[in-house]
Amino acid sequence: MRKPGTRRAVSLLAFLFALAPALAAAPARPAARNMLGNPGFERQLGGHDWMPAGWDTSDAGLPTVFFGRDSFLVHGGKFSVNIANTSTLYSMGHNWSQTLLVGRETWGKTAVFSAWTLSNGVQGRAYLLLQAYRDTVSKMSRIWGVDREDARKRMGINKIDDPLIDLGWKRLQFEDPQTEWVRREVRVVVPVGVNVLFCRCGLLGTGQLIVDDASLTLEPTPPAPQYAAGTNLFADPGFEQGGDAWEIAVPPFEGARIDRDSTVAHSGRLSMRCSNMNDGLTSARMGVCQAISARGLAGKRLRLTGWFRGDSLVSRAYVSLYFHSRRGMIPAGTTEQLSGTFDWTRPSVEMDVPPGTDELWAWLMFDAPCRGRLWIDDGVLEVLGPATGVPARSAPPAAGKPRWRKRDQVLTAATSGHTIGLQLGREISLAGSFRPDPRCRSLHGVCRRFRSAVFTSEVNRVGNQRSRGKGAASARITRPE
Repeated sequence: MRKPGTRRAVSLLAFLFALAPALAAAPARPAARNMLGNPGFERQLGGHDWMPAGWDTSDAGLPTVFFGRDSFLVHGGKFSVNIANTSTLYSMGHNWSQTLLVGRETWGKTAVFSAWTLSNGVQGRAYLLLQAYRDTVSKMSRIWGVDREDARKRMGINKIDDPLIDLGWKRLQFEDPQTEWVRREVRVVVPVGVNVLFCRCGLLGTGQLIVDDASLTLEPTPPAPQYAAGTNLFADPGFEQGGDAWEIAVPPFEGARIDRDSTVAHSGRLSMRCSNMNDGLTSARMGVCQAISARGLAGKRLRLTGWFRGDSLVSRAYVSLYFHSRRGMIPAGTTEQLSGTFDWTRPSVEMDVPPGTDELWAWLMFDAPCRGRLWIDDGVLEVLGPATGVPARSAPPAAGKPRWRKRDQVLTAATSGHTIGLQLGREISLAGSFRPDPRCRSLHGVCRRFRSAVFTSEVNRVGNQRSRGKGAASARITRPE
């Protein structure tokens, strides 16, 4: 007589034997098609000594940057590519890239860009970047086989009227100085209207990055996330995880830097310090920002805040939102702008997410070039709740305690958002963003436009100003209330 355990084993084997033909007949799920050309860098560009076909390199015009095709360190096949840089005098993202023209077949799907990377002595940040643009000029330049500048001229589009706009953006940054081969991946949902995808592997810093076996595939997009009121949309809002979730925006000014600072912070251990930003010829944004998909944010109201601290900043520090859609870009910036020397201060701006928004950029920023230093910490992009229909507005900045110090035998007031009165007595210079005492009517209009030391005045008594021409700002004032 068979034991019960034996009968159960025989029954299971019979079931599996009967199921085997059905399993064999089930079609295997097809592998996603790699949209990149020459993903393993194996094919060489005709007429070139080493350049891989289908790929391009950034052109910084610097002798300290080297691009190459490597047959020694490879992940698969016979070749890989590399980037090496030996200088950070100018902050630039040197990269390998591939541009793809896309259409309706990609809209609403998730583009997945991946590559295998090997870091060798990296000091700074290496990265993978996937960008989804509506960029008709780049599209036509590829179709016509000309550079982008020639295509723009053929289309009769002025530079200021260039209609390109990014609708999806995701960068993965990594700082490991030395690694073996590691697979990296970024994902972007492709909005309606996108016609160009840019895939980049690059280096912000010094050292060497080696790249191989890249891939770009399309996947179904999951449902949009649901955000509750009070949600902070920023990743690593206080830079405590190193700040790699943030875009570090540094224009190519000689010596300009944004670095982590462990000696000054609003909270936690770290802030971001902006310095050496005075050597530039044209105005540019400088600061930190994040690009955030607007999926799940339709019909929501947002508030952006960030904490700033300034040291002799001859510029304007502020927060700003930019909403991107295929119809263009809608900005929303705070009217409260900080300058001079001031303690930790928090400007803010609120706005409903405009209908049709595909992506938003949240900036904690200032205008460069300029003199001075600026620290940034504790950014918050908060979902307040449903849209209210109220236009964008900014609140008066939350200010730290005013600081006073001696400089060349002249007291310097570092204030922000405080009322300043006037009296006879010692002469001190003004710095920072402030509200003059309403009694000082003749000074009030000048002070509202005050951004830095651009005028000189001598005050004999309250409400009586006698101008002495342009120079350094000075007046007789009391301490802020």
